[in-house]
Amino acid sequence: MHPDFNTKEMIELVNTKKGMIFLLCFHFALGLAVKYAAGIAALAYAGLFGIFCYDVIITRDRNSRAGFYCLYLMGMEMIYRMVGAPFSWELGKYVSILILIVGMFAGRRKYISYTFLFMLILLVPAVVLAENPDPVRLRKMIMFGISGPLSLVFAGLYYYHRPISEENYVNQLKFSFLPAVTICIALSIVANIADLEFKSLQSNTAASGGFGANQVSTILGWFILLALLVKFNKNKLTPYEWLDWTILFYLLLRAFLTFSRGGVMGSIMALVLSMTILYLTSNLYRKQIKKFIPYIFLGAILLVVVFMVADNITGGMLMYRYKGYSTNEMKAGATKHEGSMLTGRGEIMEGDFQAFRDNPFWGIGVGMGEQYREMFYGMAAAAHTEYTRLLSEHGTFGILFMLIGMIILPIVHFFRETGLVARYFFIAFLFISMFTMFHASMRLALPGIVFGAAFVHIVPAKKPLPLPIAETIDG
Repeated sequence: MHPDFNTKEMIELVNTKKGMIFLLCFHFALGLAVKYAAGIAALAYAGLFGIFCYDVIITRDRNSRAGFYCLYLMGMEMIYRMVGAPFSWELGKYVSILILIVGMFAGRRKYISYTFLFMLILLVPAVVLAENPDPVRLRKMIMFGISGPLSLVFAGLYYYHRPISEENYVNQLKFSFLPAVTICIALSIVANIADLEFKSLQSNTAASGGFGANQVSTILGWFILLALLVKFNKNKLTPYEWLDWTILFYLLLRAFLTFSRGGVMGSIMALVLSMTILYLTSNLYRKQIKKFIPYIFLGAILLVVVFMVADNITGGMLMYRYKGYSTNEMKAGATKHEGSMLTGRGEIMEGDFQAFRDNPFWGIGVGMGEQYREMFYGMAAAAHTEYTRLLSEHGTFGILFMLIGMIILPIVHFFRETGLVARYFFIAFLFISMFTMFHASMRLALPGIVFGAAFVHIVPAKKPLPLPIAETIDG
């Protein structure tokens, strides 16, 4: 037997029906382990990382597999945290960064994005400014604050303009989707719908498996987007069409039941924006999209049906939540919502703005935002919005980081990447990552990794795939 057969087949199993069924069964069992063998689930996460690294080294990162392993580990991060994150709370970001570094060295890629290297340098001054009398606390502050931007930078270094064939890209995304099966099973047994109670309009921790609803909703939103992107392009996620739609239905249902709106809204907005921008900028896409209106219509019906089911489960409370009402307003029978949709983020953002006004050039230092808010506002809340965190903690360097990385670079890449498939995924990935940074900061590896993954160069297939966007824009 070839020495790398077992690991090499791990990602290539998605190309066969039997292989995909095996992977589905494995992830089903892993979902069960979350409740009945949490230690095994945690070890599996670390073990898979080791196997993936070995495979990348042995194969010299053939077909850019490190990038898809990274997306997989990013998707599985929530499962690791749900079982207690025994090794390190930020392990998901660390392993995502490390697998990309291994891929860059093993693949011996000569191309280097100096833009992302410059963005890395921009992060350094704020690290130096961080201070705390307790060295352990200082290290945790720095790693918690800097690990998110680092994941974005290293993802950019790996993915930026990396050539990946269209067929390989679509197939390997199926592998990246597999953690969705584990999360569905884990939520169904840890937080069975029949046992849930809905008494307020706040984010529902119980419905999220006892974990942070915002983060669970965020990861569910990512899988919803991935599923919709694949389904709208007439591709299968699993060997069975009915199973694809069943998984998508359950992902939507569980995302709604968390009462955290960011995940669902982010995925739908990213998809709609991607399709809208292509519709406005491409004559070819406008001609092709007409053929796929039935699939889009089916997706819209599914969304409405799932929302109605979820609203019925919650006794009508979900509708109030999405209208922005508070629990008191709902109980009082208010007919108009008077408050903010930001649910407390506004006050935290104002604290960040004030910190920037007080320290406009250097910023206050990585991890210092929480201490600043506690000192001046009496609350030690962590930042929920990455943009204002970069502003307060990194100052002018944070502005440059956002200006270059999140405005200039995406615009340049959009006009440089003329393939419709590439633009389709680029816009969707870019917007879901940036929206996630707004409502959930960079607590998960997801926004940084997906932001970088948006910049791959998808090489069009020689023979058009059955996708509505599988051709290149004229001229």
